[in-house]
Amino acid sequence: MASIRVSPSLDGTGGRHNLFDVIEREGPTEFRRAELEPEKDLFIQRAALFYTPTAEIPGAWVGAGPLKLDLPVAPPSRFEFEELRGYRSPRLWVDLLQRATWKIRWTPFPESRVRIGRYDISAYPYHTMVGAKGLLDALKFRMTVRTDGRLLYYFGAIEDDSPRHVIHYDFLQERVSHPAEARCTVEVQPA
Repeated sequence: MASIRVSPSLDGTGGRHNLFDVIEREGPTEFRRAELEPEKDLFIQRAALFYTPTAEIPGAWVGAGPLKLDLPVAPPSRFEFEELRGYRSPRLWVDLLQRATWKIRWTPFPESRVRIGRYDISAYPYHTMVGAKGLLDALKFRMTVRTDGRLLYYFGAIEDDSPRHVIHYDFLQERVSHPAEARCTVEVQPA
């Protein structure tokens, strides 16, 4: 398994830094809490933190408790999932979850109940659950999906999507009359 670089110092001078500059210069980087705490608005640099464990994220940027929110994009059908590959990326859904909560991460429940509602101009049978896979992955605490074996830390509202951690999963669909009304709802509750 490849190791991830842990940033010992962001600029060597004690001055302000940009997390994106570090990632661009040095590749995937696991930042330490002491490096992140001085940031006035860590939210604007959140995309640089996929390699940083939640334990290193300052507490003000980590939410907790039940989650209930609306996202402005409906999970795709299986066909859209195949052809519009951006929907597959948990990072797209992580960004939407972060924007909806104004938090970088969430504290997972050891066991949870997840409900995803899909509101779109079409409703499909079971295969639409395939389209929600990117969103479900985004809710996870962490994943190893890279070929180099590095961990990625996602939003974190659920520990994992296995039956051991997601005790109950509902996927609901409802038709809307206009594409502009498409959206989804996400609920995560303790089991």
